[in-house]
Amino acid sequence: MLRNKGHSSKQDNLAVTAVALQDHIVHDLQLQSLSVADYSKTKVQKTENRSTSLKRNAKAATDTGLKKTTQGGPKAEDPEKEYVLDPKPPPLTLAQKLGLFEPPPLPLSADEWDRVKQRSVEQGDSMQPCPICKEEFGLHPQACLQAFEKFTNKKTCPLCRKNQYQTRVIRDGARLFRIKCATRIQASWRGHVVRRWYRDLRRTVPPADAKLRRKFFETKFTEISQRLLCSYRTDIDELFSEVDRCLAINRSVLQQLEERCGRELSEEEWGEIQTQALRREAPECPICLTALAPRETVLLSCSHVFHRACLHALEEFSLGESAPFHACPLCRCCYQKRILEC
Repeated sequence: MLRNKGHSSKQDNLAVTAVALQDHIVHDLQLQSLSVADYSKTKVQKTENRSTSLKRNAKAATDTGLKKTTQGGPKAEDPEKEYVLDPKPPPLTLAQKLGLFEPPPLPLSADEWDRVKQRSVEQGDSMQPCPICKEEFGLHPQACLQAFEKFTNKKTCPLCRKNQYQTRVIRDGARLFRIKCATRIQASWRGHVVRRWYRDLRRTVPPADAKLRRKFFETKFTEISQRLLCSYRTDIDELFSEVDRCLAINRSVLQQLEERCGRELSEEEWGEIQTQALRREAPECPICLTALAPRETVLLSCSHVFHRACLHALEEFSLGESAPFHACPLCRCCYQKRILEC
């Protein structure tokens, strides 16, 4: 009988141990002690308990309109406030109560958290990227840790593999992230200002290099030419009207020349012109500046006398023989000529 009792007690102990181990493994694998998950679950449970308690304690009240209560809005939380996600340790499992596993450590005190934070600041952990996503710490630092815990189904540190760690939200990474963003914005704006100043400088000051200097002046000359072309009036109708007006003036001048030079002079008129030329007593040719005699001379209708060869050469040089009219080299009048006998 004693043997049977001892054997049954051993079996009971083995059964209790097995159940305790199984319960511990189930609690360890089912995310029963995750910091982020517990925080949201406890928050939901608190709201549900509060709503049920309000329903139980609700009493009928008559609104007389004499007393009005103002409902204040939700208080805004301090964005720089640091808090612990799991302030209370998880409940002990049966295996931990039996001593099969070590119980979870007690929550850290404020001084211990300060020492941990000081060590983290000295190591520069907030300045380095996140070990999980390898990106800079933004405004939501616990998102990666929450995703990692849900993915692994364990509360294990991704760096040192420590189980059942305690979590505290700090704002050092977010503050450094804002400082970096402000620095990048300032650097971008300063770069924009410097580039704009440099472009203005390149437009006004010629460079020292010969090739760049030549290119600079070519660009300047092109810009000036373009501005001049843009400043000109390009009215085609007005241009054509100006051409027509000039042609009309030229036609009128040619008609006047035809009226003056087209009529042949009579013998009496030639006699008067010759008498006028003799009164002038020109001793030399105005073209070659030599004596008129004994070479062959020509009398013009304007009473000027020239060597025939000199006047012929001048006509060929100026307008050619095919020109309808010629102008006197002295008075610029259209003339008719007559050869004088020596």
